[in-house]
Formats: sequence, structure tokens, C-alpha cells
Amino acid sequence: MKSTIKSFLNFFFIIFFIVLITYVSFFTDIPTKTGNFVRKEIEESTNSFEEYNNDFMINKLGIQMNAYYYSFLTDNQKKIYDSIANGVKNFQNEFVVRDYIAQDKDQFALEVSVAIEAFINDHPEVFYLQSEYSSYILSSFEGNLGYIRLNYTEESIDEVNRKIELMSQKIDEYLVDLEGLNDFEKELKIHDRLSYAVEYSHLEDLPREYHTAEGALLENIGVCDSFTKALQLIYNRAGINSIIVLGSLDGNPHAWNMVNVNNEWYHVDLTSSHSIFEETGIVNHAYFNLNTEALKKFAIIDNEELLPSSQGDICNYYNYNNLIIKEGEDIYQRLEDICTIFSNDNYIEFYVEGNVGNKISTVLIALRDIDLTFLDGTRLYYYNIENAIIIPKN
Repeated sequence: MKSTIKSFLNFFFIIFFIVLITYVSFFTDIPTKTGNFVRKEIEESTNSFEEYNNDFMINKLGIQMNAYYYSFLTDNQKKIYDSIANGVKNFQNEFVVRDYIAQDKDQFALEVSVAIEAFINDHPEVFYLQSEYSSYILSSFEGNLGYIRLNYTEESIDEVNRKIELMSQKIDEYLVDLEGLNDFEKELKIHDRLSYAVEYSHLEDLPREYHTAEGALLENIGVCDSFTKALQLIYNRAGINSIIVLGSLDGNPHAWNMVNVNNEWYHVDLTSSHSIFEETGIVNHAYFNLNTEALKKFAIIDNEELLPSSQGDICNYYNYNNLIIKEGEDIYQRLEDICTIFSNDNYIEFYVEGNVGNKISTVLIALRDIDLTFLDGTRLYYYNIENAIIIPKN
């Protein structure tokens, strides 16, 4: 009889334990972890944890302006971001969010997605973080603990560091011979060098690296987000603050930079500046240092309320370089001045105020009188965004 009761009790406890495991696993979507294991993870994460601030460096490519989008997060989202930053820095695949108690798995998943997006936008140097990630919660005596799983493109931190070193060397190449230049001149030189060096990929199925700074810096090819992240890294090392901006262009997702020059913020769309390069070998500047009002003539900005104010035009390319033909000015005289500025180039580039269509024929006739290299078959590229005109020489 005692043997039967003992067997029954053993069977009861086994069934109870299985039901308990199933319950916990169902509501947390993860394999069960013991309380001691959880406490050990928390202690380890606390010991290796660095407070996130302006001096936080994930790797040697790290940027100075590393907390722009971080600053707009809630306190809970910042805690998630802090743990993501530490997890990536330590090349961890899975970690618990420090000092965070989750309400439920759906709310936690939403806050993780917001923090991840802010982290990616703040950190173009983290080219090896895959877009796929997962999150889950684990019930414990302390409450619902939040966990994050990340995936990396490289199998080891050694391989990551090898690429970081190559990218760092490439960035230095873009900064050669910038001594003595002011910030506008440095910004322009870097913009043009990168635009001449990289190729825009028209592949339908893009390799992952074409969306990261790795593509533009190590393979000289990519799309808008690759150009944008590479440009931000180079500007950062040159001492020019920059952030990444997301939006859309012609109904398609798009990315570009905002840059702080002479204490004013401007939009810089290197991808659009590159747009006629494949045909002409010329990089245009219709999209270089635009204020927000000008930028919104051709692009839609996501979360515009988060962006710094941009209203100035002193460092607009055409304004800064005196390449504007204003209303009422003598077109012949202004074109002579502009041709002198571009005397060593195979094209001229300028901005025309007012109704450009009524002035194009006058411009072409004047150019042929001023410079014989514009005779016969001159091609004209007109950007109605900024009334910008580029005319290659024959």
C-alpha cells in the first residue's frame, strides 16, 4: 500500500512539474530557465555593464554624436537601448535587459523595436548587426524580465575587428589633404570624393552589405543607406557632426544625412547628388546643404519632429560659392563669372532664380558666345528642385 501511495505521489509531482514547465514556456515563448540561472545572468550583465553616454564606444569607428535618437526615447526604451549597446559591444547573442521589468511580451516587443531602430540610426559603425532579432520575457521572483536575441553577420569578433580595421583605413584615405580647409570645404571635399568613388547598385536582390557602411567603404558599391552611413562615419572622423535621416523619395524608402556646419543644420543627399554620375562622370550639388523647406520639395521626411531645425542657406552649395544668377542680373556677365570659377572643369553648374524655362535658351546662346567648348550639341541637365543647371562641355 505504501509503495502504491509513493508511486502515486511521484507520478503526481512529475505531472505537476511538466504542467508547470509547459505553462511557463507557453507564456514566455522560451525554454525555461531556473531562478538561479536568471540571477546569475543578471549579476554577470551588471558586472560587465557600462553606462551609456556620449563617451560610449562600441568599436573604434564609433561616432561622437552617438545619442541623437537615443535622446527621444522613454526611460524604459533607453534601458533597452543601453542593454543593446552593451550587448553589441560585447558581441553577445542573447542578454537580459538591465533594470527593466516588462509588463507583457507584446509591450516589450514594441519597445524593443523602437529602441533597436534608434540604435541602428545612431550607430552606422555597427555594420555587422543583422536586421533579424527576437525578444521574449521570463517570469521570475523579480517580475517579468526582458530578453533580447541578436544575430550578427560575422561568426567571430575577430572577423568583425578585421573589417573594422579595413574600414578605418579607408576612412583615413578620404581625409587626405584636408588640412587648412574650413568645415564647409571639408564637407564638400568628402562628399565629392565618396560620390566619385562609389557605385549605386541597381540589383533587385541586394546583398546585405549594400545597405551598410561596409558596402560603400570596402566594396565601393551600395544604395542610399550605405552611402549615408559611410558619409556619416567619414564626417565624424573629420570632426563634422552628422545624423541619419529616413524618409521617402518618389514613393520609395530613402535615407540621407543632416550635417552641422557653421552651427547650422543642413540636409545632404549624396545618393541624389550621384544621380547623373553614371552618365556624365559629374557629381551635381543640387542636393548639397539644403534647408528643410527646400528638401521637402522632393522628399518626404519620416518623424520630422525629431530633426534639428534647418532654416539657413548660407552654406547651401550655390549660395556659398556665388553660383546663383539672380532675377534682373545680366546673364552674360554672371555666366562669364561662373565659367571662370569652373575654368579647370569639364562642366559648369549654377542656380537660376525665377522661371528657368524662359531663360534656358538665353543661357545656351550666352555660353556659346563666352566659351567655344559649349558649341554644338550641348547637353543640359536641369534640376527643378533647386533650379539647378549642369552643362557639360563638349
